[in-house]
Amino acid sequence: MEIRWCTSRSTFDALAADQVAALLARKPAAAIAFPTGLTPVGLYAELTGRVADGSLSLDQCRLFDLDEYVGLSADDPQSYAQTIRRQFAEPAHVPPKHLRLIRGDHTDADAECREYERAIAVAGGLDLAILGLGANGHIAFNEPGTAWDSATHVATLSAATRAANAMQFAPGAQVPEHGITMGIATIRAAREILLLVAGDSKQHALSALRSGTPSLQWPVTALASHPNLMVIADATLSSLE
Repeated sequence: MEIRWCTSRSTFDALAADQVAALLARKPAAAIAFPTGLTPVGLYAELTGRVADGSLSLDQCRLFDLDEYVGLSADDPQSYAQTIRRQFAEPAHVPPKHLRLIRGDHTDADAECREYERAIAVAGGLDLAILGLGANGHIAFNEPGTAWDSATHVATLSAATRAANAMQFAPGAQVPEHGITMGIATIRAAREILLLVAGDSKQHALSALRSGTPSLQWPVTALASHPNLMVIADATLSSLE
């Protein structure tokens, strides 16, 4: 595990984008899983800016997402599929045929989980999984207690996760109680993992990872043994233990 501490958000975003660019320079058709939420917004902007100035191309990249709310269609403005298309895929000119986003409104959620795993396999597996980190240690929608051998599955979202995500919904709207998430085993199978950590609320989860002690109550600790894990973190977290 390599940790890169960043003293500014611009450095944080640029360093994360550098990892993506380096991979695409080696393998233009790389399969990459991108997160949603507040943490990766700057990364999206950095990558989109590089596409605009001609220093980066995502024309061949295969793009996956990590999770989605059960019941939300890709056209729902609250869906992660809509978010990643609007904030990143479309402005970065990722060809629609290279997008495979989880279908939260699939009539059979378990079937969608199986189909998603097949799509990743057809792509040759993930070359890079980019992750955010929940305050309770969750990665994607893998909440505390999730089995580490889990593939893509339907997850029950904790009250803490739903509360943290409520700001992404219209006032008074209910955050769905279930999501479809890439499983911990699927994430760990990625050839490279990039974990983005920002915000003081993440200090305990990051400390759990740094301790190297595996714990089902801290899903992020499943990443500690990965051979190609890079963590990009806010430098203020380096002294919060």
